[in-house]
Amino acid sequence: MIILIRHGKPVCKRGGWMTREQLINWLKAYDEAIVYDEPLSYAEAKEKIKCASVVLVSSLARARHSASLLQPASPIEEHKWLNEAPLPQPPKWMKGVYPLWMWLILLRLLWFFGYGEEPYTKTKQRAMKAAQQLVHYARTGTVVVIGHGWFHLLVSRQLRRYGWLAKKKKWAYWEAVTLSLTRHIP
Repeated sequence: MIILIRHGKPVCKRGGWMTREQLINWLKAYDEAIVYDEPLSYAEAKEKIKCASVVLVSSLARARHSASLLQPASPIEEHKWLNEAPLPQPPKWMKGVYPLWMWLILLRLLWFFGYGEEPYTKTKQRAMKAAQQLVHYARTGTVVVIGHGWFHLLVSRQLRRYGWLAKKKKWAYWEAVTLSLTRHIP
């Protein structure tokens, strides 16, 4: 079994209007943010993590802090290959002040179209390798991954190609998506 858990809600200001420079600072703060400690929000995730043979976690602060709140009994391994699909830096030609949601949509679109240090195609390749690693870990028991919404989405799509199926696929904060092997792919 493979269980993908999205990190908790980051302690980071959401919304508002920002310049390009303010957005750059916000993106940095978001990557360094811990998460709110809301036990009722992560009760289901805490229950699911009990069956883990191993817990894999992204190296970003919000995922690491989420793992510490869930207090798994099994060993925790931190891996950069589980980090979120990174947004590119905002373009220098973007002048003015825009709402945060607009910036984030623009940056994700630019990412899809090949901009940034790790654009969509490269992130998709990393997700393919991550899925292969998770299948390898799952051979010896249940693997739990504490990570990020976009990257979990890409990994789960690849796992589906390998014969793994999820009953639900919602990527809200603390959401735990369980994937089971339905058919063996050579």
